Amino acid sequence: MAPHPLSWIGQFTLPRLTLLLNHIVSSEPVATAKLQAHAGRTIDIRWDSSFSPALPGFLARMLPAGGGQPSPWRFVITPAGLFEAVDTPSSPENTDTTVTSPNGLTLTVRLADPLTMARQALKGERPEVSIEGDAALAEVASWMMKNLRWDIQDDIARWMGTAPAEMLRTVGESIKQSLQRWRPQSGTRPGNPR
Repeated sequence: MAPHPLSWIGQFTLPRLTLLLNHIVSSEPVATAKLQAHAGRTIDIRWDSSFSPALPGFLARMLPAGGGQPSPWRFVITPAGLFEAVDTPSSPENTDTTVTSPNGLTLTVRLADPLTMARQALKGERPEVSIEGDAALAEVASWMMKNLRWDIQDDIARWMGTAPAEMLRTVGESIKQSLQRWRPQSGTRPGNPR
């Protein structure tokens, strides 16, 4: 099976994503307080996708085998109510991805094809996520997914001032609206009106 187009994310960007996640969590004191009660517990993030792009034979042979899914991520909740990325166990006897961490939670994110994911992101929709494990920690994770948002405009305003932040927000909103309006009609080719 060919690798999922998002398999490049993996361990290369995990440290940066951890910093971003901690930035978002630390901006909301209620979130850090909720997480502090679960210090030392783990949250595993796993990926599930049935999307398999068709690749030419020579390219498919060059890519590494391994199912094509992005590798799982594991976070430990710190006493400060933040996250620390740790290595996931990769021993041969621990290859069953259906096993839930005994001391925490497993989030399984359903990945669609890249175009569907982009369309969902433009609409403000999130991918489907299933949660397994400790009920109290699952409630906190669910609350965080529903209530925490990255306020990009606020961060830009801190660095550059409110006027540039507002201008960038306006430009971003215009681009988003343009992309939402531009939708090729099904069954037609771009440039050939029906």
